[in-house]
Amino acid sequence: MPILSITLFLAVLSGQATAPPVSEANAWPLAATHEASTSLERLPPAQRSTLLPLLKPYLGPLVQGESPEEINQMMRSFRAERITLAGSPAVAVQPSGRDLCGASGNCSFWIIDLRHRRVVLNAVGIRSFAVSSARSGVMPDIITESHASAFEQEHIRWHFQGSSYERGECATVASADNDGQPYPTPKITSHPCDPEGN
Repeated sequence: MPILSITLFLAVLSGQATAPPVSEANAWPLAATHEASTSLERLPPAQRSTLLPLLKPYLGPLVQGESPEEINQMMRSFRAERITLAGSPAVAVQPSGRDLCGASGNCSFWIIDLRHRRVVLNAVGIRSFAVSSARSGVMPDIITESHASAFEQEHIRWHFQGSSYERGECATVASADNDGQPYPTPKITSHPCDPEGN
């Protein structure tokens, strides 16, 4: 083998040996999450008329015995944001106020595919969300964030599987240690997703 080839071969091996391992932080890019941006009432009437019947089955015992008018009025106070899923129109919906929300601001959360008239993500205990970038025609991942404590948030990366989103990966993101001392960068700890909830 010529000396030049051996030198190049050793240089490649050396570069591979010293390449840094992929860290948990790289595996979990911290997308800037946010709450749905506007009132459901401000969506176009055609979209509202699609959304309301689809959401009613997900409201649970809270609305048992309520009149249809009261249920519709409650849903009109929900927050919503139009998004695009693989080129199809969709809407992310979150309740506002105390209805379907906990004291820490974590609420029920839905994503509705308007083209196919179906709920594709149904979750509880969500504070904010982000839609990841994806190739054209591919369903993007959804990242949700839940408030866990003063210094910790729970993140879930949802993957589209068949006809709906399923939990993919979960992580705790801490901004400070137990004594409240801030970390220079958030500490990300991956963990198994809870099959019973978020």
